[in-house]
Amino acid sequence: MKAVSPPALDAWSEHLREVFQTLGIPPGTLADNLAASIAMYCRKFHPQGLRSPDLKVLIARAFCAVGDRAAAGRVLESMEPHRRHVSRWLEILSELHHFPELLPYFSLGIIRPADWAGARVDRMWTLDFGRLVLTDAERHEMMLYRSVRALVEKMFVFWDAVGGEGILGLKGLPALGVDAGGGEKQTLTAPGDLLEYIADVLARERGRRGWHAVPSLLNLDL
Repeated sequence: MKAVSPPALDAWSEHLREVFQTLGIPPGTLADNLAASIAMYCRKFHPQGLRSPDLKVLIARAFCAVGDRAAAGRVLESMEPHRRHVSRWLEILSELHHFPELLPYFSLGIIRPADWAGARVDRMWTLDFGRLVLTDAERHEMMLYRSVRALVEKMFVFWDAVGGEGILGLKGLPALGVDAGGGEKQTLTAPGDLLEYIADVLARERGRRGWHAVPSLLNLDL
Protein backbone atom coordinates (compact mmCIF):
# COMPACT_ATOMS: atom_id res chain seq x y z
CA MET A 1 0.00 0.00 0.00
CA LYS A 2 1.40 3.35 -1.01
CA ALA A 3 2.59 5.53 1.85
CA VAL A 4 2.01 9.23 2.17
CA SER A 5 5.40 10.94 1.87
CA PRO A 6 6.26 13.19 4.82
CA PRO A 7 5.66 16.79 3.74
CA ALA A 8 8.03 19.31 5.29
CA LEU A 9 6.90 21.76 7.95
CA ASP A 10 3.75 23.67 6.88
CA ALA A 11 3.38 21.44 3.82
CA TRP A 12 1.82 18.89 6.18
CA SER A 13 -1.01 21.31 6.93
CA GLU A 14 -1.51 22.02 3.25
CA HIS A 15 -1.56 18.32 2.47
CA LEU A 16 -4.17 17.74 5.18
CA ARG A 17 -6.37 20.50 3.81
CA GLU A 18 -6.26 18.73 0.45
CA VAL A 19 -7.22 15.45 2.12
CA PHE A 20 -10.09 17.20 3.92
CA GLN A 21 -11.33 18.56 0.60
CA THR A 22 -11.17 15.11 -0.99
CA LEU A 23 -13.19 13.70 1.90
CA GLY A 24 -15.83 16.41 1.61
CA ILE A 25 -14.94 18.10 4.89
CA PRO A 26 -15.80 21.80 4.56
CA PRO A 27 -13.07 24.40 5.19
CA GLY A 28 -13.19 26.67 8.19
CA THR A 29 -11.52 27.56 11.45
CA LEU A 30 -12.07 24.14 13.01
CA ALA A 31 -10.68 22.30 9.99
CA ASP A 32 -7.66 24.61 9.88
CA ASN A 33 -6.95 24.16 13.58
CA LEU A 34 -7.23 20.39 13.36
CA ALA A 35 -5.02 20.31 10.27
CA ALA A 36 -2.37 22.25 12.20
CA SER A 37 -2.65 19.92 15.21
CA ILE A 38 -2.48 16.76 13.12
CA ALA A 39 0.44 18.18 11.15
CA MET A 40 2.33 18.83 14.39
CA TYR A 41 1.62 15.28 15.55
CA CYS A 42 2.78 13.79 12.25
CA ARG A 43 6.00 15.80 12.21
CA LYS A 44 6.81 14.69 15.75
CA PHE A 45 5.78 11.04 15.75
CA HIS A 46 5.81 10.06 12.06
CA PRO A 47 8.67 11.97 10.44
CA GLN A 48 9.00 9.26 7.77
CA GLY A 49 5.40 9.68 6.68
CA LEU A 50 2.14 7.79 7.14
CA ARG A 51 0.22 5.33 5.03
CA SER A 52 -3.02 6.78 3.73
CA PRO A 53 -5.26 4.54 5.94
CA ASP A 54 -3.29 5.53 9.05
CA LEU A 55 -3.68 9.21 8.22
CA LYS A 56 -7.42 8.85 7.64
CA VAL A 57 -8.00 7.13 10.98
CA LEU A 58 -5.88 9.80 12.64
CA ILE A 59 -8.08 12.48 11.05
CA ALA A 60 -11.25 10.70 12.16
CA ARG A 61 -9.86 10.48 15.69
CA ALA A 62 -9.12 14.21 15.70
CA PHE A 63 -12.65 15.14 14.64
CA CYS A 64 -14.09 12.76 17.25
CA ALA A 65 -11.97 14.46 19.90
CA VAL A 66 -13.65 17.82 19.19
CA GLY A 67 -17.13 16.32 18.92
CA ASP A 68 -17.55 16.63 15.15
CA ARG A 69 -18.78 13.11 14.45
CA ALA A 70 -20.25 14.12 11.11
CA ALA A 71 -16.80 14.92 9.72
CA ALA A 72 -15.28 11.85 11.36
CA GLY A 73 -18.04 9.75 9.80
CA ARG A 74 -17.20 11.06 6.32
CA VAL A 75 -13.64 9.87 6.79
CA LEU A 76 -14.69 6.41 7.98
CA GLU A 77 -17.23 6.04 5.18
CA SER A 78 -14.35 6.34 2.71
CA MET A 79 -12.56 3.33 4.22
CA GLU A 80 -12.99 -0.42 3.92
CA PRO A 81 -13.94 -2.25 6.14
CA HIS A 82 -14.60 0.71 8.46
CA ARG A 83 -17.72 1.84 6.59
CA ARG A 84 -19.51 -1.29 7.83
CA HIS A 85 -19.42 -0.15 11.47
CA VAL A 86 -19.18 3.65 11.32
CA SER A 87 -21.28 4.32 14.43
CA ARG A 88 -19.23 1.86 16.49
CA TRP A 89 -15.95 3.30 15.20
CA LEU A 90 -17.11 6.76 16.23
CA GLU A 91 -17.62 5.51 19.78
CA ILE A 92 -14.25 3.78 19.83
CA LEU A 93 -12.29 6.74 18.50
CA SER A 94 -14.06 9.07 20.93
CA GLU A 95 -13.39 6.99 24.03
CA LEU A 96 -10.30 4.81 23.60
CA HIS A 97 -7.18 6.08 25.38
CA HIS A 98 -4.72 3.57 23.89
CA PHE A 99 -5.02 4.90 20.37
CA PRO A 100 -1.41 5.43 19.13
CA GLU A 101 -0.26 1.83 19.51
CA LEU A 102 -3.47 0.53 17.93
CA LEU A 103 -3.48 2.94 14.98
CA PRO A 104 -1.85 0.65 12.37
CA TYR A 105 -4.10 -2.27 13.32
CA PHE A 106 -7.22 -0.10 13.26
CA SER A 107 -6.38 1.51 9.94
CA LEU A 108 -5.83 -1.79 8.12
CA GLY A 109 -8.89 -3.42 9.65
CA ILE A 110 -6.79 -6.07 11.40
CA ILE A 111 -8.53 -5.16 14.66
CA ARG A 112 -12.09 -3.96 14.22
CA PRO A 113 -15.45 -3.99 16.01
CA ALA A 114 -18.13 -6.56 15.26
CA ASP A 115 -21.90 -6.79 15.70
CA TRP A 116 -23.06 -10.37 15.95
CA ALA A 117 -26.68 -10.89 16.92
CA GLY A 118 -27.36 -11.59 20.57
CA ALA A 119 -24.25 -9.97 22.02
CA ARG A 120 -23.50 -6.46 23.23
CA VAL A 121 -21.71 -4.45 20.58
CA ASP A 122 -19.28 -2.84 23.01
CA ARG A 123 -17.84 -6.25 23.85
CA MET A 124 -17.37 -7.75 20.39
CA TRP A 125 -14.20 -7.51 18.33
CA THR A 126 -12.73 -9.14 15.25
CA LEU A 127 -9.06 -10.01 14.82
CA ASP A 128 -8.48 -10.53 11.09
CA PHE A 129 -5.22 -12.38 10.46
CA GLY A 130 -5.92 -12.31 6.74
CA ARG A 131 -5.07 -8.59 6.75
CA LEU A 132 -1.88 -9.06 8.75
CA VAL A 133 1.35 -8.79 6.75
CA LEU A 134 4.05 -11.12 8.11
CA THR A 135 7.68 -11.36 7.14
CA ASP A 136 9.17 -14.75 6.27
CA ALA A 137 10.87 -14.81 9.68
CA GLU A 138 7.58 -14.14 11.47
CA ARG A 139 5.98 -17.08 9.70
CA HIS A 140 8.24 -19.50 11.54
CA GLU A 141 6.19 -21.22 14.22
CA MET A 142 7.98 -19.78 17.27
CA MET A 143 8.00 -16.23 15.93
CA LEU A 144 4.39 -16.52 14.82
CA TYR A 145 3.23 -17.38 18.32
CA ARG A 146 5.11 -14.39 19.70
CA SER A 147 3.56 -12.09 17.09
CA VAL A 148 0.06 -13.38 17.78
CA ARG A 149 0.52 -12.98 21.53
CA ALA A 150 1.76 -9.40 21.13
CA LEU A 151 -1.26 -8.59 18.97
CA VAL A 152 -3.78 -10.13 21.39
CA GLU A 153 -2.14 -8.30 24.30
CA LYS A 154 -2.94 -4.98 22.62
CA MET A 155 -6.63 -5.91 22.79
CA PHE A 156 -6.82 -6.58 26.54
CA VAL A 157 -7.89 -2.99 27.23
CA PHE A 158 -11.11 -3.54 25.26
CA TRP A 159 -12.53 -5.81 27.95
CA ASP A 160 -11.27 -4.09 31.10
CA ALA A 161 -14.42 -2.01 31.58
CA VAL A 162 -16.66 -5.09 31.29
CA GLY A 163 -14.60 -7.45 33.44
CA GLY A 164 -13.50 -9.67 30.57
CA GLU A 165 -16.98 -10.33 29.18
CA GLY A 166 -17.15 -10.36 25.41
CA ILE A 167 -16.38 -12.16 22.19
CA LEU A 168 -13.25 -12.19 20.05
CA GLY A 169 -13.93 -13.35 16.51
CA LEU A 170 -10.91 -14.77 14.69
CA LYS A 171 -10.81 -14.46 10.92
CA GLY A 172 -8.23 -15.43 8.31
CA LEU A 173 -6.67 -18.22 10.36
CA PRO A 174 -5.76 -20.27 7.26
CA ALA A 175 -3.49 -17.40 6.20
CA LEU A 176 -1.15 -18.28 9.05
CA GLY A 177 0.64 -21.16 7.35
CA VAL A 178 3.97 -21.71 9.13
CA ASP A 179 7.14 -23.65 8.65
CA ALA A 180 6.89 -26.42 11.23
CA GLY A 181 10.37 -27.72 10.47
CA GLY A 182 11.75 -29.90 7.73
CA GLY A 183 10.31 -27.59 5.11
CA GLU A 184 6.80 -28.98 5.52
CA LYS A 185 4.06 -26.36 5.67
CA GLN A 186 1.15 -26.74 8.03
CA THR A 187 -1.70 -24.49 9.12
CA LEU A 188 -2.06 -24.11 12.85
CA THR A 189 -5.84 -23.89 12.63
CA ALA A 190 -6.27 -27.51 11.53
CA PRO A 191 -5.58 -28.99 15.00
CA GLY A 192 -6.86 -25.86 16.70
CA ASP A 193 -3.45 -25.08 18.18
CA LEU A 194 -3.69 -21.36 17.55
CA LEU A 195 -7.21 -21.12 18.97
CA GLU A 196 -6.11 -22.95 22.11
CA TYR A 197 -3.08 -20.70 22.43
CA ILE A 198 -5.14 -17.49 22.22
CA ALA A 199 -7.67 -18.91 24.68
CA ASP A 200 -4.83 -19.64 27.10
CA VAL A 201 -3.40 -16.12 26.71
CA LEU A 202 -6.80 -14.62 27.55
CA ALA A 203 -7.38 -17.00 30.47
CA ARG A 204 -4.03 -16.14 32.04
CA GLU A 205 -4.85 -12.45 31.81
CA ARG A 206 -8.07 -12.89 33.79
CA GLY A 207 -6.28 -12.98 37.13
CA ARG A 208 -3.78 -10.26 36.26
CA ARG A 209 -6.46 -7.75 35.27
CA GLY A 210 -9.10 -8.78 37.79
CA TRP A 211 -11.62 -9.90 35.17
CA HIS A 212 -14.56 -12.00 36.36
CA ALA A 213 -14.89 -13.59 32.91
CA VAL A 214 -12.81 -14.36 29.82
CA PRO A 215 -13.71 -13.30 26.26
CA SER A 216 -15.12 -16.19 24.24
CA LEU A 217 -13.44 -17.11 20.97
CA LEU A 218 -15.36 -17.48 17.73
CA ASN A 219 -13.76 -18.95 14.61
CA LEU A 220 -15.24 -16.89 11.77
CA ASP A 221 -13.67 -19.11 9.10
CA LEU A 222 -16.00 -22.04 9.83
